[in-house]
Amino acid sequence: MRIPRVLLLFVAAFLFSSAAFAQESSHPNFTGIWKLDPGRSELDRPSPDSVILYIHQNDPDFHLRHTEVQHGKSWSWSVHGRTDGKMLELKNREGIKRTHMHWEGAELVLESRIDGKHGEVKTTVHYSLLDGGRTLIARELDNNHETRLVFTKSG
Repeated sequence: MRIPRVLLLFVAAFLFSSAAFAQESSHPNFTGIWKLDPGRSELDRPSPDSVILYIHQNDPDFHLRHTEVQHGKSWSWSVHGRTDGKMLELKNREGIKRTHMHWEGAELVLESRIDGKHGEVKTTVHYSLLDGGRTLIARELDNNHETRLVFTKSG
C-alpha cells in the first residue's frame, strides 16, 4: 500500500509543530515575588537587610525588578528582556543598556551590557528553579567572580 505524499507531509508537519510546542512549553516560568534567603546564598559582600525580586514572565516578554534594602536605605533597578533571544537596547542618561536572554536547557540566561559614562559593565545571570518552583537560583557572573543568590517564593 502506498501512502499519499500529501498525507506524509501533513503528518511530518504535525509532528514537527508538536515537538516545537513541547520544547517551548518545557521552559519554566519565573513569575512571582522572590525573597532572598541569605543563609543559603553565597555573597561576596555583607548580606543586605532584604532583597526582593518581582518577576513577570509572559514569553517572550520578561520583566524583573530588584529591590534591595541595606542599612535602612532602599534602592531598585529593573531589566526587561525577551526569552526568544532578541536583543533589546535602551538609551538613557546612564548610557546604552543592551540585554540579551536565551535558554540553556531549563536555565534562563540574561546577558546585560551597559556602555556608559564610567565605561562598559557586563553581567551574566543564570536563572533556574528548584523544589518544584519554590526556589529560584540566580548565579551572577560579573568581573570574573560569581555570586549565588537563593530566593524563596513568597505567597
